[in-house]
Amino acid sequence: MAKEITQDRLPATILNLAKRVEALLKRQSSSPPSRILVALAGVPGSGKSTVSAALLLELAAKGITDVAVVAMDGFHLTQKELSQLPDPKEAFARRGAPFTFNALAFLGLVKSLKVLPVTGPSAPEQFLYAPSFDHARQDPVANGIPISSWTRVIIVEGNYTLLDEDPWREVAALCEEKWFVDTPREVVLERLVGRHMMAGIETDVKRAVERAEANDLPNGDLIRRKLIKPDVIVEN
Repeated sequence: MAKEITQDRLPATILNLAKRVEALLKRQSSSPPSRILVALAGVPGSGKSTVSAALLLELAAKGITDVAVVAMDGFHLTQKELSQLPDPKEAFARRGAPFTFNALAFLGLVKSLKVLPVTGPSAPEQFLYAPSFDHARQDPVANGIPISSWTRVIIVEGNYTLLDEDPWREVAALCEEKWFVDTPREVVLERLVGRHMMAGIETDVKRAVERAEANDLPNGDLIRRKLIKPDVIVEN
């Protein structure tokens, strides 16, 4: 039977998502338990990180601390890799589009998270390491995020975790639940312009708007057009 899609608005949605995580944990009955993966996707500027951070705080308040977020940001192609693509100028201009990520490496990490044994405080702790992203250097940092085997639930967060294209769709297939964060286009544009200005990517509003309209918004349109059906839609 297909799962029912629920649609919520913040902050009520954080309570709903926390309840869904609790339900997933209650169903985690295999021995040894299999790690639960949840795909959290969204258009650029939708607030995925805000949602996931708020969710972790809510779960911690309930005493649930064996949940972690692993973002796909660390799988951006490096500036050196972008410069080696057939059209480097286009690659740098479109950074953030699907082809500017190492999707196969990201899928490999998700597969590893799925099979890494879940252990508890009474068993030796093992670690997998995911790359992080240094916004000052504008490049990934290898092994920047340690992921403990004690972690029972992983929120796999990123723009394309529900993209119905190869190899991205394989990520969604490994996840027990699929959540999508959406935001009106005009709100996303305002956020993206502020983000580009704050990060120093652009120095004036006009150019920041042009960058968002040339890259970020089309990426968001692609995500909506090729979205694998989510279980939950978060209107942020």
